[in-house]
Amino acid sequence: MSDEEYEFPEDGSEFQHLVHGNEDGEEEDASSDQPRTTLPCMVPTRKTLCALCCSLALLLFVAACLAYLSGPSADILVDVTIGCGVVRGYHSNAGFTFKGIPYAVPPLKNLRWRPPVPLNSTEFCWKGIYSATQFRNSCAQVQPMKKEGTFMGDEDCLYLNVWTPVLNEEAKLPVMVWIHGGYLHMLNGSVPGYMPSVELAVETGVVFVSFNYRLNALGFLALEILREGSATNTSGNYGFLDQITALQWVQKNIRAFGGDPANVTIFGQSSGGTSVWTLMMSPLAKGLFHKAIDISGSYIYNKSLKEAEKDNLIFLETTNCWDVQCLRSLSAEEIVKAVPWFEYPFWAAEDLTDLPIKGRFDGAVAVVDGYVLPAAPFQMWEQNFSEYNDVPFVIGTTRQESDFSPAFNNISIWTWDDYQWFVTDKLKPFGNNISETALSLYQEFKQCQVPKRCPEKTYTTMVTDVRITCPSNDLARRAARALKSPVYRYIVTYIPSTEARVFDFIPFAGRFSYHTLDTTGFFKTFDIMQKATTAIDRQFQRLMQKYFIHFVKTGKMPPEWQTYPKHIALLSNTFNATTDDFPKQCSFWEKNGFYSYAWIN
Repeated sequence: MSDEEYEFPEDGSEFQHLVHGNEDGEEEDASSDQPRTTLPCMVPTRKTLCALCCSLALLLFVAACLAYLSGPSADILVDVTIGCGVVRGYHSNAGFTFKGIPYAVPPLKNLRWRPPVPLNSTEFCWKGIYSATQFRNSCAQVQPMKKEGTFMGDEDCLYLNVWTPVLNEEAKLPVMVWIHGGYLHMLNGSVPGYMPSVELAVETGVVFVSFNYRLNALGFLALEILREGSATNTSGNYGFLDQITALQWVQKNIRAFGGDPANVTIFGQSSGGTSVWTLMMSPLAKGLFHKAIDISGSYIYNKSLKEAEKDNLIFLETTNCWDVQCLRSLSAEEIVKAVPWFEYPFWAAEDLTDLPIKGRFDGAVAVVDGYVLPAAPFQMWEQNFSEYNDVPFVIGTTRQESDFSPAFNNISIWTWDDYQWFVTDKLKPFGNNISETALSLYQEFKQCQVPKRCPEKTYTTMVTDVRITCPSNDLARRAARALKSPVYRYIVTYIPSTEARVFDFIPFAGRFSYHTLDTTGFFKTFDIMQKATTAIDRQFQRLMQKYFIHFVKTGKMPPEWQTYPKHIALLSNTFNATTDDFPKQCSFWEKNGFYSYAWIN
């Protein structure tokens, strides 16, 4: 690493050399004035020299052979010039990787709860060469989401990563920008198995970008006192403004990495999917992307700023802070742990992987603030607002979303009597006939590929239909009516060969078409989640990759996959399509008002 390399400091105060030499630029020789003595045993004989030379030659020959067999070095440093200066990444057999490039000024001190300041518009650009060879801080969070959770990350976290097959500015490769999920409260853009890779970039011929954005109270807290000094008289949604700033960075710089700024697809999963929908509806993101894939995003998105600011007053009570100065004096850990995880507005949202409790509605993290979002998304579509982005749109879910973290840890050993009891107990408050009808509508799932866990599959299918599958069909229907661009809808029905733990902090091992299955399938990271894969698993991964990449490169799906509502694609290790999915079940849930209990945030 050269003397001109710089590291972006944690406190944002100044830049430091990574390597420091002697201040006088000279090496010191502590023994320069001492007589030198050579011991007899240190004088090599001619025979010893010959043996050493032969050994060295043999080692060099072996090293050369290994280098030839393994191809080029996996750690060849490469420099790229972007708007803020030179960044140094590395090249391997697979392509080029750049990690931890800053895209905004660290949002510290007075920049907390402020819109991000793009790095290339300030005096904070680095001098010399910026080392982009390691991932940087994740944004401040707790895992799991509770006061007693482990605090991790930092407020200095606005970094992005790039993986590319080439560094030719004329390559004009399509670009995919990944937005991670995590309830808008946790995770980051570099979670192993849940992020792009350089191998994926080379295999698909696509430039991939991922990034971190502010989370939880530091990224989404809406409070009236936080409007103080706001040019837009708003609060909250700071994390979405980070996302928009990252997309602006892509527009300005991605050509240097071989990408085409005129062919950008945003794709995100879970709250990353909600982020995709937000960016589609935001006038601030106009022209920053050209296609969108919403994977398991939310359906409920209508909380006004004033309502959210009122709901979040409990945060002030918990911190005993009643002005901005006090709030900014708190540490990041104090702020995150003051979040109302298990009291209204229930930011942990632990109920969303179960059948709903009558009358319980979780509060909003993402809000309709009048700035990032001029109005609620459905209202914007229905009233033909001109501000939203009309781009090709894919809406995807998995058949058993809730199986990644079901409400009951013992669900894998349920009997059919257990299943019937829980369905009845959960739905009885909605009316006696509701539970009876629901049980009858899901009889067909009593047969499944994993006989000992069929009650689990049936229950998580029912929960998923209520919370996301059926509402997502309605979302697709509304999008198809409003957009001139094509809209596609898919449901993953594939059941992997073995169970898998999606994230380390979730103890349950999902067995069916769980939340993230489509995403990890596209990333081809089943080996990380499942530890082992079969040929059929790999066939599903190839199928997910085939359709996503076709959409990214062309803006449409292949002929066998028609637009919604003509088709709902059913994606397994083979492709199938239907004109309607579970029409009786979805009609039942919609008719009885259950869409109001769909996923939020």
